Amino acid sequence: MSRTLLEVHQLETSFQRDRQQIKILRGVNFMIRKGEVLGLVGESGSGKSITSLSIMRLFHGTTGTIDAGSIKFDNQELTKLSEKELRKLRGKNLSMIFQEPMTSLNPVMKIGKQLTEVIRLHLGYDKKRAVLHAVDMLEKVGIGRAEEIMHEHPHQLSGGMRQRVMIAMAMACHPSLLIADEPTTALDVTIQAQILQLMKKLKEENDTAILLITHDLGVVAEMCDRVVVMYAGEVVEEATVFELFANPKHPYTKGLIASVPKLGESKDELDSIKGQVPSPMNMPAGCKFAPRCEMAMNICLKQEPAMHEVGSQAKCACWLYEAKEVNHVHG
Repeated sequence: MSRTLLEVHQLETSFQRDRQQIKILRGVNFMIRKGEVLGLVGESGSGKSITSLSIMRLFHGTTGTIDAGSIKFDNQELTKLSEKELRKLRGKNLSMIFQEPMTSLNPVMKIGKQLTEVIRLHLGYDKKRAVLHAVDMLEKVGIGRAEEIMHEHPHQLSGGMRQRVMIAMAMACHPSLLIADEPTTALDVTIQAQILQLMKKLKEENDTAILLITHDLGVVAEMCDRVVVMYAGEVVEEATVFELFANPKHPYTKGLIASVPKLGESKDELDSIKGQVPSPMNMPAGCKFAPRCEMAMNICLKQEPAMHEVGSQAKCACWLYEAKEVNHVHG
């Protein structure tokens, strides 16, 4: 079994609003092994992107702070590193593809300049070698006229092309861990399939571990080895991808899977989870999913469940797996 590359333990992150600290992540735990693809899933507002920004320590211009917990990457404690030390890691060992490439690429800088800057900084290449490497990376991500693209600005490219440039930039220094935050959301289905194929290929060639953040369970089924399900800033379930789809344990995970349309199935209305993810400013007591859960029991509304092993490679935080004697709230 591959060694552990990233270990997130009891991570707590908060943001300040109106002089009040609002807790967004509340005791997040998971790990990724070298060469593994871990899916991080959940509805919008469940804390997936904040988890990735916490790992990268990218809170510039915001009130975000890591209040507690540990983020160990390759045996280094990231929460203790200075900004200068982090800059050496980011882009080289630890890389990220952001959700929206237009906001991540510098609009006034040519693509070539943005790519070669990263390569020269982290790999120490001279200008000529950096340009060759940049062109090679653009070709690897399926950009046909790579040399011309080097001389263009981001606004001259389509969304799919910009996303490819972002992936080329993220992979240029062969990082050990790539964090991909909704890397295919803005793309059409054909481009999406090509991008996923490309990420698979780069992972196999470089033994790169990938943290894939998405709400698309089809992408998870195709790409991931293991899955972590988040809800309201906490991990509620963790399992291998096969186990999660074959035998989901948490009522929230069951709801997510049930809401995916099935091929050949005709329904007037798709299944959906009633209600919404609670606001971090107004969290319910007990299990955070209880107000939306059809299986909720009295204890769920009062006390938070602990994470328990529910299979050989599965964990779940739900009272259903440890409290048989308590009564159901909902009939």
